[in-house]
Amino acid sequence: MPPNQPDAAGDGGALPTDALRTGSDRPFYAAPIDPWTYRSLAYVLLAFPLGIAYLVSITVGASMTLGLSLTLLGPVALVATLLSIVALARLDGALTRGLLAVDVAPSIPPTDRGLAAFLKRLVFGRETWFGAAYLGWKILLGICGFVVLVVGVSLATSLLVAPAVYGADLVVYAVIADPVVIGTLPRALGAAVAGLLALVATLYLANVLGRLSALVAAVLLDSRTKSRTTA
Repeated sequence: MPPNQPDAAGDGGALPTDALRTGSDRPFYAAPIDPWTYRSLAYVLLAFPLGIAYLVSITVGASMTLGLSLTLLGPVALVATLLSIVALARLDGALTRGLLAVDVAPSIPPTDRGLAAFLKRLVFGRETWFGAAYLGWKILLGICGFVVLVVGVSLATSLLVAPAVYGADLVVYAVIADPVVIGTLPRALGAAVAGLLALVATLYLANVLGRLSALVAAVLLDSRTKSRTTA
């Protein structure tokens, strides 16, 4: 489509490319020196407290809905829980758009067709259940990504400073190997090289997780995804 040709919505602007929507337009080989990688690192680390908050919110909402299911407040609790899912998914999608600088447009059920249509869309619509799937993804990303990246950064940092602090008391513990005492300068320099490699690998991993996060947001949250696949 030519750059200035009106898009499907008729607003005169060009539809964003898939690359802009997933961050894959950035050169992957330059990840360690790309500022976007460090934004991805911050994004994944921030996903940990957010994921915990989402888990607590969904768990409390589901528990209240089940507990009140036999009362007149059951439908109210259900609607409140579904609304919280939609709101949290929309807010997190906006965070993804802002922090990762990708073109993702989270949507909400339309409110211009009356309350009954809104509630029907809320219960059965794409925004709610894809939003719930997205929040589940963020919970998984927050826990797994946080652990992996924190371990990677911590290991890389401890190895990089080895030449300045090496001695008989400096012991590096690895999960899959025996502890290593870094008591000589050659070992300290070797540890620093290993630390640099670990840091580079961690940055590449952060870049991959950022790209994956943008892709998941585009698939699960972006209302334009469905319109494109059905066009």
